[in-house]
Amino acid sequence: MYKKPKDMKKTTLATLFAALVISVGCATTVSLPDRLDKFVEKTEKEYKNYTEEDWEKSRAEYDALVAEMKENYDSYTTSEKVRTMQAIGRYSTMVLGSEISNASDAVGDVLQQIPETINGIINDIDTASLRKSVEGIKNGIEGLVESIDTAKIRKSIESITENIDTAKLREKIEAIVKILEGE
Repeated sequence: MYKKPKDMKKTTLATLFAALVISVGCATTVSLPDRLDKFVEKTEKEYKNYTEEDWEKSRAEYDALVAEMKENYDSYTTSEKVRTMQAIGRYSTMVLGSEISNASDAVGDVLQQIPETINGIINDIDTASLRKSVEGIKNGIEGLVESIDTAKIRKSIESITENIDTAKLREKIEAIVKILEGE
């Protein structure tokens, strides 16, 4: 049966519309393991240039995918579960690598500042003032030594030693030494 051109146009449009609906329907039914794989692949290509903001967005998307995975995990085939766990492992490795890199950068920055800090301390040392302080301490110690009455100290020490039972002390020390040596 011959159709008028106007009817053919409607039929063609209807067919194209149906194809579009089917295509969109198929596109929205991509499985979570496939979406997770694509997400991780995209991240693998770009993560070395990520800013902190990029990582925040990436982690938010990742967390949403993992939450969805947890909800539907029992419905996955063994193959899908394996793919999902592999993708999670790959993503975790990228995150860890990025964190280690950031920590290394921070440590490197601190290490680079150490010589500057030490040089600053060296420059701040006032050697003249330090010399005066050392001289003052030296003079103080000399004065202290000169003021010590050595005869009186000697007499005090002799008095102490006369009152100590040295034989008993020697016996106790020898017993302690034997204990420490394991006898």
